[in-house]
Amino acid sequence: MPRRTTRSLASLASLSAVSAAFLVAGAGPGAAAPAGPTYVALGDSYASAAGVEPVDPTAPVECQRSSRNYPHVIAARTGAALTDVTCGGADTSHFRTSQHPGVAPQLDALSASTTLVTVTIGGNDGGVFGDAIRECSIAGFSTGGAGSPCRDANGSAYEDIVRDATYPALVQALTDVRERAPRAQVGVLGYPWILPAEGSCFGRMPVAEGDVPYLRALQATLNDAVRRAAEATGATYVDLEGVSEGHDACQPVGTRWIEPVFGGTNPVVVHPNAFGEEQMAEAAIRTLGLPVAPAPSAGDRVLRRFDGLVAHQRIRADRARALRRPVQAVVRYAANGRDTAATRRLEVFRDRVTRERRAGELTRVQARALKRFSHRAADWLGV
Repeated sequence: MPRRTTRSLASLASLSAVSAAFLVAGAGPGAAAPAGPTYVALGDSYASAAGVEPVDPTAPVECQRSSRNYPHVIAARTGAALTDVTCGGADTSHFRTSQHPGVAPQLDALSASTTLVTVTIGGNDGGVFGDAIRECSIAGFSTGGAGSPCRDANGSAYEDIVRDATYPALVQALTDVRERAPRAQVGVLGYPWILPAEGSCFGRMPVAEGDVPYLRALQATLNDAVRRAAEATGATYVDLEGVSEGHDACQPVGTRWIEPVFGGTNPVVVHPNAFGEEQMAEAAIRTLGLPVAPAPSAGDRVLRRFDGLVAHQRIRADRARALRRPVQAVVRYAANGRDTAATRRLEVFRDRVTRERRAGELTRVQARALKRFSHRAADWLGV
């Protein structure tokens, strides 16, 4: 069969509004030295988390990048200084060329000082991912979900593009990454499963039942090309097939990583949701062996919220220090399992707030905010 001219993943806009995002996020001039690696994130909409709210407010309008994408999750968990140049709709050519007017090639973010790079790319090359799902959905509608009309019409055309064109383009792109960032640890993520291993969900993903295994085979071919390219260039492949099994677009909210065409929660269909991005980040952290900062304790969070509250309420420094002492005692008692003592200290704290309000040391608004905080702190600490 003659090879088809395919469109990019952005062609899914014919099924739902699909937009793309761009952001460079990192430590600004004068910022403290990062505790973790100097991290650059490259890639397409699966890396940018197109459609996941909130969109980073510093991102240009040409693309859509979420502040909850997996690079941001990795940076938060590892203390890395992140430069995120992922962009929805990107293919391997956009590593070396501008994707939008005024947007630099993604490779320009790399330097000899970069110590960590993550990459998700390849799905848009030749339009394979987007075209296949779009055309198979249209074909599925034509048969009411029966048969395998997309496989019957396209045969091996999509897989041929992946093997003949996408794979060498991936090798070149990852070779370029290595040349620009020779000291960096490079993690290359595969794509999580879009469709289930068995059955179908025509009401959510309008793909004929016989075309579900056809698209799964195409995705496996793409992931294999990504894996082989990573191995050929000395990068580490982050395999998402095993961990994403059972989290495809046919699954319910809270289980699925990928949003379906119909009945999803994201405006950008057939893309990871926030939960999926978090799990992609965790898989990358595990596979790459990245050290993570310990999760803050409930007491740490209570004290941080107290500090933020007094700053927001503009409470005088001497008052803030005095009021922080009973809060510290509450945290200490709660951590030691002395819930009764912690509860008593909260009562002491509230009484002190009342006295200082009556003495004119605190305003009515400040006192109300502090008492509201004390009740929430009891819930946060479980006392």
